[in-house]
Amino acid sequence: NGGPNLISSFHVIGEVFDRAYPLASITSPPMTDVQTITVPPGGAAVTDFKVDVPGRFVLVDHALSRMERGLKGLLVVEGAEVPELYRPHQEADPNAHAGH
Repeated sequence: NGGPNLISSFHVIGEVFDRAYPLASITSPPMTDVQTITVPPGGAAVTDFKVDVPGRFVLVDHALSRMERGLKGLLVVEGAEVPELYRPHQEADPNAHAGH
């Protein structure tokens, strides 16, 4: 996070970090199973995660208004589909009830 004033809340949409190292301290014990990691101005973080299915994963700052100004990245993962984990482009059931 180049700063100089704003904190970043780094997140990969659709993934959870297996290990996260705040302040990029790879000699310290990592946090585990973290969704978002805070990166201070002028600071850094290291994350480690395994992607289980192919796809396009969006790297964002969770201050999502910054994404509208171009602050995002894409992680493109290729490989065999894993339908027992996830079925992309599945037809929606018109009789199903959606919710959070």
